[in-house]
Amino acid sequence: MATLAILVNPARADAATLAKDTVKWMRAEGHTARLLRLAPAARAEGRVPAGDLSGADLRGVDLAISMGGDGTFLRLVPLAYAARVPILGVNFGRLGYLLHVEPAALRESVAQVLGDGPRIEERIVLAVTVSGELTPEAGDDRSLDGDGLISPKGRRWWVALNEMVAEKTVPGHMVRFATAVDGEEFLSYKADGVLVATPTGSTAYNLSAGGPVLAPSLAAMVMTPVAPHLAIERSLVLRADQVATVRVLPERPAVLVIDGRAAGRLAPGAEVSCRIAPERLRVVSPEDRGFAGPLRRALTLGGRG
Repeated sequence: MATLAILVNPARADAATLAKDTVKWMRAEGHTARLLRLAPAARAEGRVPAGDLSGADLRGVDLAISMGGDGTFLRLVPLAYAARVPILGVNFGRLGYLLHVEPAALRESVAQVLGDGPRIEERIVLAVTVSGELTPEAGDDRSLDGDGLISPKGRRWWVALNEMVAEKTVPGHMVRFATAVDGEEFLSYKADGVLVATPTGSTAYNLSAGGPVLAPSLAAMVMTPVAPHLAIERSLVLRADQVATVRVLPERPAVLVIDGRAAGRLAPGAEVSCRIAPERLRVVSPEDRGFAGPLRRALTLGGRG
């Protein structure tokens, strides 16, 4: 008997319907399935509440399923990583670069996972830590407890499948950043931000900022300045055993963004460290997908080409 956990984008009625049908089907087959509930969050005017997943737990789950777009998938990543649970993404979004299954193929894909065993892609993730003053954002806390290895016990850290970004807080006002590699000073920037991306995330914000695309299987990360003023605009590709740090210089603060979600405000003097996490995220890929085809579809007309 298998146990499934399903996270649904609450703004997608079709995803909610499929999720309920999947739960009924799984229970009829003698398995256990449950929906991850989004706790209510403050409603921004004209927007769907973001919800809070910080209390969810995937221990004892055999497969986590995301039904929505890339944002829903990224929301499930920290939980799946912490519990070492494989994650399957069902595409209800427009682009769905991270998502390998279309809604009509969900049952077939789940049956494959529960039968012969899934084809697993192991994706590098960043372990992001902060030293110095960080004022957390209210709401959905995606940080993990320190385990004494990645982060000291009692100090939170973040998993990033795509990227970490330290960026400006006020439009039109750049921030000064100092970067370093393995503790050795590198370049300082006056810029909109500085990001560190994984190979998976190299096609996201990093690409928009002019950074290179890395093959998903590479054991590497890339550091890219975002709109630097009168500075070198080139990216720096780093080995998997290296550490990239970004320090916020006086006088303005910055915001720490992990996979598109603001984690908190960084005071001047705060430093963000990025390294490759010791474990990889396990992503279910029912088909043997290549690299060039999905990338071409994602880059041409937003996946519609």
